[in-house]
Amino acid sequence: MRHQAASNGMPDFTFELEHFDNQAQEGLRGTAGPYGEVMVYHVKELILGTGSPTAPLRTELVSEHLPEAELYAMGALGRPYIPKSRMMIDGEQATTKYNALGLTRAARALRIDYRGRTYTYRYLRGISFSVRLERPGLRITIADGRQDPGKRPVRTVTVHGETDETDLAIAILMEDVGTVHLSPGQAAFDGLLRPRSYE
Repeated sequence: MRHQAASNGMPDFTFELEHFDNQAQEGLRGTAGPYGEVMVYHVKELILGTGSPTAPLRTELVSEHLPEAELYAMGALGRPYIPKSRMMIDGEQATTKYNALGLTRAARALRIDYRGRTYTYRYLRGISFSVRLERPGLRITIADGRQDPGKRPVRTVTVHGETDETDLAIAILMEDVGTVHLSPGQAAFDGLLRPRSYE
């Protein structure tokens, strides 16, 4: 079933995603405001070292009211990473690109092009692992929230501007993708791996 973007987006709202971990899957789930229950997850590598080094890993969004969304890439422990990733939204591929040479959060932001829209997805400053998905007229910020004893912090999702199903699908999907490559600290590590020029 194909989902059409809402003609009138939803105004500002906030919701939470909680981490879950069972024998086969790991990810986050919650109630995305008026869009109902959502779950984003990857299949765990049950025995370390048994995963194929050449087969891409997958993160998948499951929801009654949001479009199907998946991201495929190489990664670790069942979770795909950003480099050379392939994102599918509602059966169509989105174009993803980031600048591995960037030295700042903004410079290393992931650019996502899908159905005539251009998004940026990047880390923000601070210690709450804040990230933001933006396009003109919309920003979705996700950061660590409350934390119960013995559990990981919930992820608080704050929507500013008019959003629709596609916006939320992308933002939630990215919560279960390894995004360390978008951090400025990764720039120094990447620099060590680049061939040096002696000319």
